[in-house]
Amino acid sequence: MHRCARIIVTLSFHLGQMTPAKMVDFLNQRVGLERDGATGEVRRYIAGAYGPLYQCAYMLGGLQLRALHHEMVGNGSMSNRAFHDAVLRQGSIPIEMVRAALQGEKPPHAGPSTWRFYGDVKAKGGTPCPR
Repeated sequence: MHRCARIIVTLSFHLGQMTPAKMVDFLNQRVGLERDGATGEVRRYIAGAYGPLYQCAYMLGGLQLRALHHEMVGNGSMSNRAFHDAVLRQGSIPIEMVRAALQGEKPPHAGPSTWRFYGDVKAKGGTPCPR
């Protein structure tokens, strides 16, 4: 809930749809953050250190790691501990490259990602989105 709220308030602020005071109110009333904590978070979001899509990228990375965990641990090819140790050993690289390393494959070619961690996404009307 907190992660989603961060996305809502930062995007709303950068789109000009929410003031800092409204951001604090949202985090306080909808998420239950204490007012001082919400104020501190809002100051960080609008100070300029983070881009408008930082919170979205953070969540997307989390979804990718969850999907990779499900793929590697869920099918029994790795233990939970082995998965986490292996991911941490890889350092800060794209998740698709982490996936290749965990599966013992060569790193993917340079260019757009080919791993669809969330399956094929369909556009409105049921047609697959172009890759």
